[in-house]
Amino acid sequence: MATEAEVEAVLTELLTRFEQVDQGTRSMLPSRRVIEARFPDLQLVRHAEWRSGELVVLSEPPARRPDIRVVVDSDDLVAMAEGRLSFSRAYAANRIRLDASMTDLLRLRAIL
Repeated sequence: MATEAEVEAVLTELLTRFEQVDQGTRSMLPSRRVIEARFPDLQLVRHAEWRSGELVVLSEPPARRPDIRVVVDSDDLVAMAEGRLSFSRAYAANRIRLDASMTDLLRLRAIL
């Protein structure tokens, strides 16, 4: 099992990727979405909000229900970040679960 520090490092890397998304792609994304990332093996939950092209990490759980939920074990998250496990293989093997509207899934695909 990966450590909480390893998961936090991967999440920080993902935040950096979101910041590097070009303006054309950003315009395709919704103006506001609440995202929940859950790591059941660590009993860890993180929340963020996509606000008009910026991804903001929330220090408290949001008041409203998340629009996008991601559930993945810490080892699988680290393996995907290191390139040892592809997202499509993890998804097909049910090692990562995404709960979102079809529109949001297609939009996320554009930046991941």
